[in-house]
Amino acid sequence: MNLQQLRYVAEVERTGSISRAAKNLYMGQPNLSKAIKELESEIRITIFKRTARGVEPTPMGQQFLSYAKTILSQMDELESLYKQDAPKQFKFSVSVPRATYITMAFTSFMQKVSADVNMEVSFKETNAAGAVSDVAGGESEIGIVRYQVSYEEYFLSHIKSLKLRYEPVREFRMCLLMADSHPLAHASEIPYHALDGYIELVQGDIQAPPLSFSQISRSAVMEKKKRIYVYDRGSQMTLLKEIAGSYMWVSPIPFRFLVQNGLVTKECPMADKLNKDILICREDHVLTAAERDFADTVRAAANESVGS
Repeated sequence: MNLQQLRYVAEVERTGSISRAAKNLYMGQPNLSKAIKELESEIRITIFKRTARGVEPTPMGQQFLSYAKTILSQMDELESLYKQDAPKQFKFSVSVPRATYITMAFTSFMQKVSADVNMEVSFKETNAAGAVSDVAGGESEIGIVRYQVSYEEYFLSHIKSLKLRYEPVREFRMCLLMADSHPLAHASEIPYHALDGYIELVQGDIQAPPLSFSQISRSAVMEKKKRIYVYDRGSQMTLLKEIAGSYMWVSPIPFRFLVQNGLVTKECPMADKLNKDILICREDHVLTAAERDFADTVRAAANESVGS
């Protein structure tokens, strides 16, 4: 038994997949499988069992992995103590919905990271299903999942079935986002029928299950539907400012972003459905100080947002 073997099985447990672990370890899957079998033969227990979702530890394997991770943690700490000249490492990975307040929070969070560290950061914008899959599969350590409260039972049940845990981030109602030159920009509140004939920009893959506002209420039917489906959030802001009369449904946005970009948010009585953003991670994952700081920064940005 050696430290390299311990690192192998720890990575397999983290990702829940031998193929994904092999990719992260920059080695072939057959070589990783062989190394695990040799270790199991040496210690005379089966560490992992195959499931429909990949692999997971056996009861004996869980006990072994607990000891293995303790040893690896102690070795990493020992190395950091006596390798004073080694560059510091900052690793962070998160999957989030396409939301301006989260992007701004991430920007503020990254500005606090020391300039003299080596950095490996992944900030992935995706839909709810993508965020859940990324965290469950080990591609991201944490994620933020967005859903309509009417689907909460489905989402929370699915999250728990994948051995993930969660904590609330915010609750909100959707609002309208448009350029400050939009014909409706000066209205204090915009009834749904007033949007008839204007162009709606739709985040193509954001909703799961998909639900348009016209499906929420039978009275919410517009005679002239005009929609542009957009998958790049950067393009959305450009289109809002350049295409006259365009608008989109968004979560509340920090006021300073609106001012900087010549945009406004408006309430609509039709948007009476509560939505939630929740933070997720694996059940056995302990949030690092950086991950906890990011979560706190996101909540602070939510409190600064306009349109709630």
